Amino acid sequence: MQNYINLYPAFISLVEQHLPSGYKKIFARPQQAPDGAIEWYSDINGQPVALTALSPAEKEKAQALLQQKLVVIAQLYQKLAKNNGAPADVLQVLSLANYQPDERGIWVVDGQPVITAWSESPVAPMAPVARQRRGWLGALLLLLLALLALVAFLLLRGCAPTAKTPAPAVSPPSLPVRQVCPAKRTKQQAPEMVVIFDASGSMAISMDATPDELRRLMQDKPVDNIEREPRRISLAHRSAKQVIDEVPKDMDISLVSAATCQQVFVSSSLPFSRRNELKQAIDKIQPVGKTALAEALEKAGKLVDGVARDAIIVLITDGEETCGGDPCEVARQLKLKKPRLQVNVVDIMNTGAGNCIASNTGGSVYAVNNTQEFNEMMKRAVKEYIPEGCD
Repeated sequence: MQNYINLYPAFISLVEQHLPSGYKKIFARPQQAPDGAIEWYSDINGQPVALTALSPAEKEKAQALLQQKLVVIAQLYQKLAKNNGAPADVLQVLSLANYQPDERGIWVVDGQPVITAWSESPVAPMAPVARQRRGWLGALLLLLLALLALVAFLLLRGCAPTAKTPAPAVSPPSLPVRQVCPAKRTKQQAPEMVVIFDASGSMAISMDATPDELRRLMQDKPVDNIEREPRRISLAHRSAKQVIDEVPKDMDISLVSAATCQQVFVSSSLPFSRRNELKQAIDKIQPVGKTALAEALEKAGKLVDGVARDAIIVLITDGEETCGGDPCEVARQLKLKKPRLQVNVVDIMNTGAGNCIASNTGGSVYAVNNTQEFNEMMKRAVKEYIPEGCD
């Protein structure tokens, strides 16, 4: 444990260097008290609550948030380990992100999960380099895991009446830039946004198509009036334009239309004064061919900073990649290069096609199963980028 305490500053500095501050905050800061007890501190202001004490819904939400962040940290470890981008002992601590935290060592502070202990269940495949470095490094990792497992016992001691209570954080909580009103942030701090439209042929299908009609369509059987309104693309047009009206005025928005393979069209980054032009461009998008998600993501990623500024890509799609690309890998590479970028997916008909894209970028999936859900899911996809209480 002393070794972990000693390495903690270098480990957190590494995470902070490559990822937004929200990632380092999931790791509690250990400190050894004069009587030998291990005390744990968090920079998040609030009352810690044990994960095991939460309601099932709250627990599931905290676990999902933690899982998203651990996947990104595990990917950072794989990248740095492959390139020898950090000292071996610090990398070994970083590699803990490949393992599920022990539930008894997870606390939730102001809705954010904070880790103090780990188990040995992997959350992501270890990088090939990690499998090649067995021996004393592997032994060191096992030792660290054993020591961290001890934390649960020490933390329980912290709940006893005779234990010391860690002092609350003295620094006031600060809002993420994306939740700060435009009047209180500079233009250079304003997040950037890209909307990707899947303009493949299936987007012409009616949202009111019955299960039997969809089944016949999948079997290449004729289906009368399958493209009747409301079509998927029509609802996507309408909902996207409504959401754009709510996006803060200081956020520039770009548009990507994935018409078919090798036909992905990109607009320039449009300021608030050109939003009517943006809406007109959205109305012109019509279903054409296959689904080029990988190419669309790659081009969208080039339109935003994602390093010095927050960026969100909203992907509206109704199916899987059909142009031979690997959107999951594209998303993973984008996140490594642009840690402040996330992709939220509006998944029409809940196909699951965008799940890996969202998880690889710290984003979320919003499933649309019927006409009534379309507007609501679109709003949720951008909600965290629309500050509350602004003039």
